[in-house]
Order: sequence, then C-alpha cells, then structure tokens
Amino acid sequence: MANMGFVRNFKPLEILTEEQIEDIHRGALEILETTGIKVEGKRAFKVFEKADCKIDHDSGIIKVPPGLVVECIRKCPTSFHMKALDPKNDIILGGNRVYFSLFAGMKAVDLDTWEVRTPTTQDNHDACKIADGLENVHASTSYTPYSELCDQPPSMMIPVTTWSRLKYFSKISRIGTTMGSHTWEIKMAQAIGVDIYGALESTPPLAYSESAIGCAIECAQAGFPVEPGCGGSFGGSHPATVAGSLVAGIAEVMFGIVLVQLVRSGNPIIVNCFDLPQNMRTGSYNFGAIETALYHASYNQFWRKRYGIPIMNGGNGPTSSKKIDFQAGYERSMGILISALSGVNMINTVGGLTGELTYDPVMSVIDNDMIGSIGRFIRGVEVADATLAIDLIKQVGPTPGFFLNTKHTRDWWKKEQFIPKVADKTPYSEWVKMGKKSTLELARERAKELLENYESVLPPDKEEEVDRILEECRAYYKKQGLA
Repeated sequence: MANMGFVRNFKPLEILTEEQIEDIHRGALEILETTGIKVEGKRAFKVFEKADCKIDHDSGIIKVPPGLVVECIRKCPTSFHMKALDPKNDIILGGNRVYFSLFAGMKAVDLDTWEVRTPTTQDNHDACKIADGLENVHASTSYTPYSELCDQPPSMMIPVTTWSRLKYFSKISRIGTTMGSHTWEIKMAQAIGVDIYGALESTPPLAYSESAIGCAIECAQAGFPVEPGCGGSFGGSHPATVAGSLVAGIAEVMFGIVLVQLVRSGNPIIVNCFDLPQNMRTGSYNFGAIETALYHASYNQFWRKRYGIPIMNGGNGPTSSKKIDFQAGYERSMGILISALSGVNMINTVGGLTGELTYDPVMSVIDNDMIGSIGRFIRGVEVADATLAIDLIKQVGPTPGFFLNTKHTRDWWKKEQFIPKVADKTPYSEWVKMGKKSTLELARERAKELLENYESVLPPDKEEEVDRILEECRAYYKKQGLA
C-alpha cells in the first residue's frame, strides 16, 4: 500500500483572485506564442515540427500556439502512482496529499566548526541511509544529498549520487543530467523495477539546455514522470515583480509540458518552481525571503485552480543561514508551511543549509520533526461525535472534573498530538538531569542511531545489476576522456 504522505483536510490558502489568475495565464500564453522559448540542440525541433509550431533554426527559438499549450496541459493526469524500492514507500502525487523530499547541497558541514568540506561517496551513502529511516521524508530530488564528491570526476557525480540513492534510499528519487548521464540513470531505475522522475529545468529567461531536453524526452519515452521547473531570480533572470516572474516561469514550465506531451501523450507531469528574489547587494539568490513564499503560494494556486495537476516547490525551504540556528528555523518553517497550506504536493527541503551550498544529515533529522508538525497542522480538525465529546463533557462536569483518567483521553491523545523525535519537551529539572542536551545534540544521536540500524531492502542480484550499469557508465566517460 502506498504512503499517503500528509493529507490537507481544509481549503487551501489563496493569494490571487480569479481575474489575476486569468491575467497570468493569458500573459504566459502570449509569451509562448509571440516571443517563444530558446532551446539548445535539435531534438526539440523534431518534436515541435510535428505539431506545426514556428521554429527558427538559426536562433533556436520555438513559438507555441495557445491552443496547443492548453491541449497538452489537459492531457496531464491529475494524479499518478510512483513505485518505490520498498512498496510501503510508494507515493500517489496529486489531490490534497503533501510529500517531502531531500534538498541538495554541494558540501558537507562540520557542526562543531561550521566549516565546509567536499564530501565523499561514502558520505553520500551515509546521508541516504539516515534519510531512509526518517518517517516524514518521502522522496529525493537529483543532485542529492550532495552535488559534489571529492572522489569522483565531474562526469560521474550525478550518476554516482543516483546510484547511491537507488541502493541506500528505498523511497522515490529523481534523475539529474549532465553530459547525457540520464541515460544510465534510467537504466538503473529500470534494472531494479522502480519509478524515477526526470528533471526538466529551464535556463531562464525563456530557455532550455540540450541536456534538459534530452532528459525529458528519454524519461517520457521510458514512461517515467517528468518535472518541468522554472528557477529564475526576481530582477535577474526573471522580472523583479512577483507577477512578472510568475508569467515568465509559468511560460517556461508550460513549454516543458508541451514537449513531454508531444513525445508521449498522457505522460505524468509534476510542475516545479525554484524562483527566488535576487539579493541586490551580492547578486546571489536571496534564500529564505518571504517573497519566495508569496511566489510559491501564487504558483501553487495557479496550477491547482487552472489545471489541477501535481505541483512541486523547490525554493520554499532553503535558507541563507550558515548554521542550524534561529534564522534557519524561521526561514525554513515559514516558507514550508505556506507551501503546504497553498496546495502543493511535494516540497523539496530536507537537509539543506546555506542555500544550495551544504547538506547535513543532522539537519535532515531536525527537519523530520518540523515536517511532522506541519503535517499535523494541515490535517486539520476532525469534527465528529467522538471528537466533539459532548456526552463526556457532560459526564465530567465542572471542576473538580478531570479528563486525564478517561478512556476518551487514552484513545485520542496520541491521534491528536504530534510527538517529535528530537525536539526537547522535558521539564527543566529533567532536562538538567539528562545532561542539558540541545536539539542539535539529540538530532546527532538520532542520526547516528539511524545509520547504525540501517538495513538494505535491495536484493543482491539487483544491487549487482545497478553496480554493473554504473561501471558501464564510467567506462563510457573514460572512453570520452571524461572520467
């Protein structure tokens, strides 16, 4: 049976009016029809030529008529099932279900000195094993947990991290791509019989790389879901306004959907966004900004109300903080809660710190608690005869009446209250007696425990097969002089 994630049981947060949604929709369609999208390589040309789109082969720009865009989006399923290595980790994307996914970081961080270092392949394995044991983590993006490995050449970084996740993370994962690496990642997923979804990330403004196009086409041909995503910076690669960035980003994502549906009609899609404000002092992304939450909430409402297809948020959770501190806490939790309230189906956030610079397994353990709290909130209030407890209230009566010793309390308190794994909830005197441990220390202990108790569910014959495919990939890149 699939993991149902967290279920939102009340009307989602809405930022935009119906008229504003229509204005954004009309603007995105106009951009696609009149300005178009620039693509690298010729694979996309062949796909769009069959649909009679306007193609300028010299500039690489493809213009798509509004009717075709709407027709293709309407072919996307409103929900779909994804098969994980462990059947209890299967997911069903869509509707009012919310799942949480690992975030990427280039470096590992030392929690004593807060210095960063380049991780090893073993670090990646260990981070996967710890995340596998976190009950509120359901999936992983590509480039995760780490997007740089000191003991692998650049050509092998993405294939190795995908191989690592497929072996040591029994949940849903995503394909990344560099130098055609998606071909090998697809083979690995097929070899062990799991679903994996492909990244189709735009190169804003209004462009897609050859590798992104190739990844999307081959994933669709294999029958795997594809995730078209935008990732502009407000005032940099997208307009400075939230509304303008929505128009540009949604236009990019719409183009990706059309590409996938022209390759394989009805292929599952999850629309992603990673738009954030640009830090006008440094020129970098302003991770953790409240405007990011505003953008994502509006993006979620647009897709949910206009088309009802599954939605992912990638930028509403990363923080600019360099430590696991107050800033990290409020920037992450505020953005993630707003995403969850506004109708998203998957949020990429777990374990990331300092934007995309670092990932830490201890952070993932703390995030697991935060996610559980948010999941409890969106579950809402159950109102029924049993929960209203009117007869019980009458029976207990006024003071000195007491509810602690009733069967109703024994039956309901664990269902109603979220119980965190590492957040300290002890009385002060007990906390002192237990050594005055911080949440960070408790999270370290749980991370160590999860790593020590990890058990693989990958059968030996399938492990041998993914190992073989990885070595086949390495041999290919060596032949190209890249490994």
